[in-house]
Amino acid sequence: MIGFIYGQTEYSMLENTIHLDDYINHAVENGFSFLTITDNNLHGHFKFYQLCKKNNIKPIIGIKLKINSFVGRNNYVLAYAKNHQGYINLLHLATMMEKEGVVSDEIIQANSKGIVFVSSAIDADLDYYIFEQKYALFNDELQRLQNLGDVFYLGVMPSSFIYDTIYQDLHLMIEKHNLLTLPVAKCSYLLKEDEIVYQTIIKLNEQKIIAGLDDLHLKTKNELETEYKDHYAIFDNLEMFVNQIEEDIIYTKHDLPKYPNKYGLPSENYLQGLCEKGLERRLANKNLKVTNEYLKRLKYELDVINKMGYADYFLIVWDFVRFAKQNDVLVGPGRGSAAGSLVAYCLGITEIDPIEYDLLFERFLNPERISMPDIDMDFPDDKRDFVINYVKDKYGIDHVCYISAFGTFQIKSAIRDLFRIFGYDQKYIEPIIRFLEVNPTQEEIDEEFKTHPELIELITIARKMENLPRHISTHAAGIILSSESLFNVIPLRSGLNNMYQAQLEAVDLEKMGLLKIDFLGIRNLSIVDAVVKEIQKTQKFNLKDIPLDDEKTFKVFQDGDTLGIFQLESAGITKVIKKMKPTHFEDIVAVLALYRPGPMENIEPYINRKHGEEFDYIDKALEPILKDTYGIIIYQEQIMKIAQVYAGYSLGEADILRRAVSKKQKDVLENERIRFVSHAASNGYDEKTSNAIYDYIVKFANYGFNRSHTVAYSLFAYQMAYLKANYRDIFIAKLLNNVIGNDSELRNYINYAKRYNIKVYNPDINISYHKFKIDKNGLVMPINAVHNLGTIATKEILNERKNGLFKDFSDFIVRCAKFINKRIIESLIYAGAFDCFGYARSQFAAVYEDVYARVNAMDKQKAGAQISLFGSILEEQSLEISYPNVPEYDTMEKLSKEKQELEDQITILTGELTVAKRQNSEKGEAELAQDAVYKQISDLQLEK
Repeated sequence: MIGFIYGQTEYSMLENTIHLDDYINHAVENGFSFLTITDNNLHGHFKFYQLCKKNNIKPIIGIKLKINSFVGRNNYVLAYAKNHQGYINLLHLATMMEKEGVVSDEIIQANSKGIVFVSSAIDADLDYYIFEQKYALFNDELQRLQNLGDVFYLGVMPSSFIYDTIYQDLHLMIEKHNLLTLPVAKCSYLLKEDEIVYQTIIKLNEQKIIAGLDDLHLKTKNELETEYKDHYAIFDNLEMFVNQIEEDIIYTKHDLPKYPNKYGLPSENYLQGLCEKGLERRLANKNLKVTNEYLKRLKYELDVINKMGYADYFLIVWDFVRFAKQNDVLVGPGRGSAAGSLVAYCLGITEIDPIEYDLLFERFLNPERISMPDIDMDFPDDKRDFVINYVKDKYGIDHVCYISAFGTFQIKSAIRDLFRIFGYDQKYIEPIIRFLEVNPTQEEIDEEFKTHPELIELITIARKMENLPRHISTHAAGIILSSESLFNVIPLRSGLNNMYQAQLEAVDLEKMGLLKIDFLGIRNLSIVDAVVKEIQKTQKFNLKDIPLDDEKTFKVFQDGDTLGIFQLESAGITKVIKKMKPTHFEDIVAVLALYRPGPMENIEPYINRKHGEEFDYIDKALEPILKDTYGIIIYQEQIMKIAQVYAGYSLGEADILRRAVSKKQKDVLENERIRFVSHAASNGYDEKTSNAIYDYIVKFANYGFNRSHTVAYSLFAYQMAYLKANYRDIFIAKLLNNVIGNDSELRNYINYAKRYNIKVYNPDINISYHKFKIDKNGLVMPINAVHNLGTIATKEILNERKNGLFKDFSDFIVRCAKFINKRIIESLIYAGAFDCFGYARSQFAAVYEDVYARVNAMDKQKAGAQISLFGSILEEQSLEISYPNVPEYDTMEKLSKEKQELEDQITILTGELTVAKRQNSEKGEAELAQDAVYKQISDLQLEK
């Protein structure tokens, strides 16, 4: 019996370079019967567990625990779970390690049941005391470790045999204390030649490289046997240790949380009642009556949901969506296959009527293929956490957590890191990166850098670092919800917003049977929410009531005016939609489905056929299914419908067929062909036509897009286009507010506003806020768009302005001098923020330093005299300003200074655009003159 104890992997981040797959493959190649994972966390333990089971290797799950040291060094002990109870306790210890960085003896003892402890030898005080021949301390540490739990082994590494005297001392201690021993081999890198990679990441981790006695490469079976060949007694307890470990210690079946409805009804009954009322309300809003078609579909969906045990799941989602809507949080119309569910529509989870849009429930939940439902929800990115906190508070902090994601080394970042830590000449970085982007062979690398062998070595190291986990982050959307306390299910760590975060990735958590719900924060929803709220200040407006045949909206599409519209603003898709000239909502649905690699080849045929090109169906039976897409299969649901109508498949079977043929496996394709043709023959169709239709399905199986998803997202895109077409100034203002700080996007949107004659005015010290302000004749830039004006200064200025508008330039400085400096004043001058006071910027620039100095001097006088009211100083010392008679900067100089202070965020003309002009909607001579100047210098502005 042989294997690795103290086996570590890439998940000991910046301390190990062994990929988990390589670790398992090594064990398989060497015939290991067992394998341990002993990282300083449990990030990779479930992947390890599954891979071991798959390869008939006994998995032993452990963790390296840092405990207090009596001699001020790092001191570790290894802990391995014997059984499920031990696994739960290991989770507790791993959570505490992540939280505190060290685990006390008391915490270990409280969670020791079902755990085997092994001294880690190389980095344990116990081993250190033997080498230092401090036997009294050895005895004390040994007693301490034996008190941690019921089972303790002394780990012995090959370095213990190098010095005979030390080994003899160790042997005496083993006999004296009747210690159980284990051969402990620690691994930090795969091959001996990988030591340099290991040393590199240790340097990146800002740790010192310790030149030790031990070779930490992943040993082969022969190497392990050779190293211990004269000390085989060390192996005597190995079989006993391995046999103590139970095989199946992780449970992967977990009940869904129960929704606690206030009536105490069974969840199935409560769900049915909500859906029936919801259906009546939905159809009444469309002036429709509940028909048998809707009732039949609702009953079918509820039967499937209840049979699969997902009633509580739908209630949980309904509940937090209802909470969001009741608290004025805009919820997206839907996403993914959930939009094909009538139950979701009745509950208000989605805004898409699946019967109206011919969407299939089986694409979401297939009774013939049991899988977890997956309802992902879109919220404004600034309201997402608000909804998540509600879920946390409702179900408990130990039942809800975030999910971990891992940032990895990429070749570009690895090269830059290596240049930095090894001090290589920076001029080589970009040429190396450009060269590596084409993924050259090692021979090509050797040839390219043959005169610089040190660079070849560097590239080799960087390539081996590639894809190693580098840091842990938070999954962008996913939340785990558990009926059991998560402390007993998964290892945790501290997360955002005073919540916990799983130490595992999403894919592992789902395989463990845990419920994951994606709460996506969508910037475009924040924009739409802001636009709608601005509209509602002056009129009654509901996004749900907008017509889907609005001419102004379709003109936006037809003109390619898609800047700022969800999923439609890239140059490529804008070109397509402009060429298509959409006239119906279904055209938008088709564009979003077609504009992807693969299906793009059908864009031209779709457009041509829409505009009158003739086409044929393979068989008339396909016409009702493919009519709206001009004979082209665009959606996965169309494939399912063809299988149902033409070959008599149930929709559940049709979904399985769709999935099967999309894999393009030859044996699968032939088996499904036989089945399809046979079923079609039973429906009275000839073999030749059936084969042709099957070939058509196979051709488009990979291209077909989820219609439920594209209908939902097309509705959202249409809603944005409607707002843009009918409330353009408000729409642009809210777009701009969402890109403050992104110079490129901000400049694009400002240029766009000018093209549509929406005035964008300079920041105004008495009008601007921290966002773009909608003025009756245009938009006013925010005060924090000005260079050097940070969050704190902006907040202080706006707070001071609440005490009354600034009367003039000196009033501003007197009231704000305590939290601004001369550089901020200068930036505000050149940005035009003081234009409202009626003097030239050159005049403000000539006096501001003197005024600022006088105010500071007065402030010091006030402090010395202990005068409580600054106003009394002003009465005694007038702060009148004499503005020098200096000419204003010429247009180009003014523009240059303005551009500098607005951080490249403008294509705005300045000069005489003052508050007075904003109050006058008619163009005066000065504005006409400015327009002429603008035409002359716009190219220069864009260039800058």
